[in-house]
Amino acid sequence: MGDKVTSERVVDTHHVQGRTLEVHRLTWRDAHGISYDVVDTTTGTLLTDESLDDPPTLDQLHELLKDKDGGSDYPQR
Repeated sequence: MGDKVTSERVVDTHHVQGRTLEVHRLTWRDAHGISYDVVDTTTGTLLTDESLDDPPTLDQLHELLKDKDGGSDYPQR
């Protein structure tokens, strides 16, 4: 996308595998459109290495958690 985020807001919250995940909507200074990042609120970890073009599906949220945890699911709480 662009080189600088001009706005960011939480647009959704999901509870996945015992974690609370926030979906952040981003707009950029020199780019058209919007993008989405996912943050694990328990750890503060940004789960998206690259912003998504569309809001994530539940399956994508599960995959993002697996990717950050070395391929295994987080334990259920």
